[in-house]
Amino acid sequence: MKLFRVCLTSLLVLAVACGGDSDSPEAPDAGQSRPDSGTGTPDSGHPLPDSGTETPDSGTETPDSGTETPDSGTETPDSGTETPDAGSETPDSGTETPDAGTEPTDAGSGNPDAGGPTEVNVIDNGGFEEWSGALPARWSGSTTNIEEVVRKVTTQPFEGVNAAQLINTSATHRRFTTVAKSMAAGRYSCTYQARGTGDVRNAWFGTDYSSYSSYTSVDSRSWTQVSYNFNLASSVFDTFELIFSVRNTSGDHLLIDDVRCVRAPEPCDSVTCDAWARCDNTTVTCKPLSGRCDDATNCSEWQSCDATHTCVTAEDRCTRHADCAGTPATPVCDTASHLCIEGDPCAGVTCSNPATSCNPSTGVCELAEGACFTTYDCRGALPACDPATRRCVAAEHSANIIRNGGFENWSTRSIPYYGNNYVPDYWYGLDNGLTDPGSEIKPSRLARYTSAVHGGSAALQFVVPIQIAERFTTEKFNVPVGNYSCSYRVRGHGSIRHRSYSSGGWSPQTDFVTVDSDEWQPVFFRFTGNVRDWRLFFYPSRSVADRDHLQVDDVVCTKD
Repeated sequence: MKLFRVCLTSLLVLAVACGGDSDSPEAPDAGQSRPDSGTGTPDSGHPLPDSGTETPDSGTETPDSGTETPDSGTETPDSGTETPDAGSETPDSGTETPDAGTEPTDAGSGNPDAGGPTEVNVIDNGGFEEWSGALPARWSGSTTNIEEVVRKVTTQPFEGVNAAQLINTSATHRRFTTVAKSMAAGRYSCTYQARGTGDVRNAWFGTDYSSYSSYTSVDSRSWTQVSYNFNLASSVFDTFELIFSVRNTSGDHLLIDDVRCVRAPEPCDSVTCDAWARCDNTTVTCKPLSGRCDDATNCSEWQSCDATHTCVTAEDRCTRHADCAGTPATPVCDTASHLCIEGDPCAGVTCSNPATSCNPSTGVCELAEGACFTTYDCRGALPACDPATRRCVAAEHSANIIRNGGFENWSTRSIPYYGNNYVPDYWYGLDNGLTDPGSEIKPSRLARYTSAVHGGSAALQFVVPIQIAERFTTEKFNVPVGNYSCSYRVRGHGSIRHRSYSSGGWSPQTDFVTVDSDEWQPVFFRFTGNVRDWRLFFYPSRSVADRDHLQVDDVVCTKD
């Protein structure tokens, strides 16, 4: 019996030493070196194509060399030299296989079970594993301008099952980028794998393009690692794109894979500051931004810190003459001391434009009272700007190209389909080629209004009891070349919008202006001349009787 036990034990030892049956579940994967040898390779010495352990440089480095793998950078998953629990269990115990795929693609460096921090790859789909149609998901951002469609390559990727092929045979660079995303401020270290033939460099886009790195010339069928580092001085929100700039590709063109960017940890990552401050990595403390403050010590000696933590001019100090307007005896600001002193703010000030004069409170040349550069400056009783004199004038002035813009002149004339009606001269566009009066406002809804006017002795009243806007237009006329500033005044209760049409086409459509006031309100707009058959359209909508419906007056357009 003792002899039988010795023989049985010898048989078991012999079976273990020989590695057992190749179909046994405990056997290493086909084509791999034995996990416990660390040196030998099976049979031919090359991994099988479908073994999952083929090295990226096509056999120049054996999987068990222990130098580097594409996913970890520090440890070979199937080397057999170290098990996840530090060698306390043999590789063929059946509890865990070395190539079980438990290490994530983005794991970075280090043992996944070691418990240390994991570096996070901030580039989405950096391995080009996900594709949406002909393009890789989360790539081809707004700054991409590469002409040919990026192609999916499944033959010998660096990692996973896909790589991306970039084609640009010209010497002029083309960009291929990630889609826009937000990125925290900090220093980033990037690597990616490249093979094929072509030149590649990198940059990034935030609100503008960064400077580019130098080109790396690639001409190899083996994967080559390329590095790129950049610094974001401040966080970028929803606009960051990583750029690959390529040129001179040929043959297999340029293939890229395993794009990784990792942000370096900073001392301030765990510090949260108020909106008016930023953490300083040197001291790991929150410090006020430029122009902001925690107290007055963060501001200049002539400033104080207000409730919003902003440095502002102190009550007894100044930065301009206007700050001294409240102290008539000392109306001048001495910009050296930021103190108000005696003097004349307009001393030595010369206004070269005749439409301006020196404001004694500010010492600045401003539009003189009643002067104008354009009609936009005429917001008082005189609504039009005379370009010859740069003075605001009445709507009836010859500078106004709108005939009878003040609705002073009315007469009775025949209106197609409506008979004789009392309407303002040069209005109601009878030259519109009317064949259907359905879109034009009924002349009975127009009235000469004198109860309240903006200028002159009359205004136009619209009585529109329905919600649908009907159009009312000037007669057409030609407008000489130039830029024109326009305005009109409205009051009452209702809504109205305007638009113009000419040989140049329709102007942009405007929104309705809601009116509910006894005060006249100005509406401003501009257009460009050098057109024929120009017409101004009004579209009054539902009006209400409580304020005498809707009134319009002083329609003006003057050349700038």
